[in-house]
Amino acid sequence: MSTGCCGEENEMGNPKSMMPEMAKKMMGNMQKKSFNPQEMCEQMTSSIKTTAKLAAHANSEVQMLFEEWAEQVEKEILNSLNPNQFNAEKISKELKVSEETVLYFLSRLIRDKKIKVLKLELL
Repeated sequence: MSTGCCGEENEMGNPKSMMPEMAKKMMGNMQKKSFNPQEMCEQMTSSIKTTAKLAAHANSEVQMLFEEWAEQVEKEILNSLNPNQFNAEKISKELKVSEETVLYFLSRLIRDKKIKVLKLELL
């Protein structure tokens, strides 16, 4: 067992199990009359610090592999883009990733000025 973000035992020993624990605790606190927004913010800050510490353990080889994968996904998205219409669902099925992943990489392509959005249509 490892210690969670608030000094509690974390049975799973991994960062993914910390978020559900923290969410349960926060919801419990919100339902009680003793809800303290400052305490909630401190817990969230602590969780973010823990995540950042874990991310720092990724060695340069892991980071390089991720960047290579990310560049490949970007290329595949660029090849799948239709200049007249963007369809995240279609692209996600083609690439076998979630729509959220497609949207993440789309925003990354826009941020890195690899693509430019010229028109936005609200449905």
